[in-house]
Amino acid sequence: MESTITEKQAHDRVEDYVRQAFGALPATASRTLFSQNRAECTDPTDDGPPGRFEISVTYEITGLAVASFGAQFDAVVAWWRAHGFTVVTDKRPSDQYVFARNASDSFDMSIQANDLGKLYLGATSPCVWPNGVPDAAPAPEPVDEPAATPVAEAPKPRPRRAPVDDEDFGQTNWSDGGTAY
Repeated sequence: MESTITEKQAHDRVEDYVRQAFGALPATASRTLFSQNRAECTDPTDDGPPGRFEISVTYEITGLAVASFGAQFDAVVAWWRAHGFTVVTDKRPSDQYVFARNASDSFDMSIQANDLGKLYLGATSPCVWPNGVPDAAPAPEPVDEPAATPVAEAPKPRPRRAPVDDEDFGQTNWSDGGTAY
């Protein structure tokens, strides 16, 4: 199994990508951490083993007029293209959502707005080992020992996020924790 960057390096990179892309926005913009996640994953593109994690952050962007969101999307997309990202999904003008992936490191970014006038900018890492390498395989149990008591099956790791969220972003009330209407 191949090594990856560490979880800490993945966290630092998602923060750095958001910080840099945020720099493409006007000086009146500010950002507030909206969500920070660490989720176990199995990347369907590499049939990877469990035990790896995806690291993501999303920031709410404030201080910008809703009427300027189109220009803000354009500014972030231009930054992405200038920094190795390829737009994978652009739902404009029907939805205010653009998703991009960096070809060199497989990090994802998205910019989204909803009908409530909220704007979000986020980044997600590819699947990484917590310490950059897989944990050592456990030693096999001795044959003549009695079998251990069965342990409840661990929850299945979630697959890597698809380029477009299935939920209707515009119908989500983000001010109460993301409950869909």
